[in-house]
Amino acid sequence: MSTTAVILAAGEPRQMNHFQPMLKLNGKSVIRRQIEVFRAAGVVDILIVTGYHAGMLERHLAGETVRFVKNEAFASTDMMASVQCALSALTQECDRVLITPGDVPYLNAETIRQLLHSNKPVAIPSFRGSAGHPAMIRKSCFPALLSYAGERGLRGALAQWKRETEFVPTDENGMLIDINTELDYQREQREQTRVSPVLTAALTIALGETGIDERGIRLLECIEQEQSLQRGAARAEASYSNAWLTLNRMEEALGCRLVERKLGGATGGGSSLTQDGLQWVARYRRLEQQLNEALLEIQHKEFD
Repeated sequence: MSTTAVILAAGEPRQMNHFQPMLKLNGKSVIRRQIEVFRAAGVVDILIVTGYHAGMLERHLAGETVRFVKNEAFASTDMMASVQCALSALTQECDRVLITPGDVPYLNAETIRQLLHSNKPVAIPSFRGSAGHPAMIRKSCFPALLSYAGERGLRGALAQWKRETEFVPTDENGMLIDINTELDYQREQREQTRVSPVLTAALTIALGETGIDERGIRLLECIEQEQSLQRGAARAEASYSNAWLTLNRMEEALGCRLVERKLGGATGGGSSLTQDGLQWVARYRRLEQQLNEALLEIQHKEFD
């Protein structure tokens, strides 16, 4: 089942001078925190709705494998318009979405996994009776959400499925916390000074003296996205020569062609991943997800 995480980051801040998605807590921006949690929960496709400071936000996330859609009318519309922008940009294969505002810094991977187990049209995390983020919404709801013009934004739109909504209880209250004011930000900065151990690891698949790592996989993903080795290298923030070297080393170590080079002509040249290339990218991301899940479990067991 195909899932897309939607982060709503189009709105202009009303009660503070900072752009909330890019606020840093303990050295990491709110939106990067959200992306990491979605990935830890197994959600690969991440769509970000931009508007206010769109260019700055895209530059901030230049190294991330995410998609962007811009709410051109962000200054005169509410969050529901951004939701509708996101729904219009989904692929046909998308079966459900996870929607969160871009000012919620403490999403929880385990809570998200529980939401994805729900078979209801809508599932929302709940902490002691209070609803939080993100909301899981199935494809059957998309047409009604796209045409919704009522009041109370997404909350009002989701009321159509009030009797069919599953509220998933959790003991994590982070999904209730957002940053709307300077006082909110100052409070969370104080909280972040209480350092908790966090386990991290970088996955490398060793093949003799060559390692298949995040840099190489990221390059392959960018080549596939851009359908060009040159543009893919630029997107992956690698020089063209280094991209060639990295690609050749991986192909030699794996004993297969990862990228199909197309000669120029009437239709122009380009590059795309072979079936082997696609399979290795999928395998790496699958192993990475399992590693992150194992680290999270160990972290909870050792430090919580």
